[in-house]
Amino acid sequence: MTLRALRHRLPEPVRALWFLFRRHARAFLDRPAESAHLALLKPFLWAKVARGRSRYRIVAPSDARAARRSDTVFVFGSGYSLNDVTAETWAHFAEHDTFGFSGFVFQRWIRTDFHLIRGWDYGGPGSSRRWFVSHRAYADEIRVNAHYANTIFIVQDEYSAVAGRTIVGYRLLHEGASVLPYRTALKTRALPSEAFAEGLCHANGTLSDVVNAAYLFGWRHIVLVGVDLYDSRYFWGPPDATLVFDDRGRMVPSERAIRGHAWNERHNTAANGVVELMRTWREWLAVRGVQLSVHDRRSLLASVLPLYAGAARQTSAVIR
Repeated sequence: MTLRALRHRLPEPVRALWFLFRRHARAFLDRPAESAHLALLKPFLWAKVARGRSRYRIVAPSDARAARRSDTVFVFGSGYSLNDVTAETWAHFAEHDTFGFSGFVFQRWIRTDFHLIRGWDYGGPGSSRRWFVSHRAYADEIRVNAHYANTIFIVQDEYSAVAGRTIVGYRLLHEGASVLPYRTALKTRALPSEAFAEGLCHANGTLSDVVNAAYLFGWRHIVLVGVDLYDSRYFWGPPDATLVFDDRGRMVPSERAIRGHAWNERHNTAANGVVELMRTWREWLAVRGVQLSVHDRRSLLASVLPLYAGAARQTSAVIR
């Protein structure tokens, strides 16, 4: 019997610990100074977050489910295609539930009912040095954005959650904000968890966390919008560049992303296998009566997901 086969026969908690050990060992070998800084930072944030929670309204998964206004949720990424969405289409989205994640906080188009916070400014040069200013700048965008006044924030809360625990621990969101803490499901399979207590599946990017949450909160139609993947532009950036972090934690234009690919090349999430993952999830969700679709026919996900019936409201069919 091979070593891989033996590992797969171990209990799930043991396999999860093995995965974490391998991941952190590789990080220490590749980036020893940054890894050492994070190793010291994470226990500090663990202590900090307990006091920070008192500023917020901590909600339960049942509260999130009760807050739904329809059976359809539109999940918003950060792709440049969002600039092509018409006013009529934004109004259509607003008739249902809206769920943002990552860089969607920079938008000024629509009320955001739910928003998931997992990682922000990580893995790039200098990210461990500017961890606080980056997350403060991120939270500043939320605080000044009227579309986030009544949002339920689904925030990663575990040892590795530098972004979530910095934002909550340092009280960077507006006072009284609704916060639903979550943990990552054990890394033993790449399928959605079936109970919030199990954690959310984090596979091939944060999109999986959001789709898993949408399934658990009870929506029957999950529509992905602005998850382009065909290039590395962001909707609040220029049309001929991607964005990277500067020393102040702000995002500035660049010809290349932090992982080296050009702005007009596929997003790194596509290289991680998220397209095939969503194909598998579409089939898994369909068996459970949930439809996963994509809004824009230009998205790489359109090759594996059905096109949302209202997608004709999108005006542009040409990649700008």
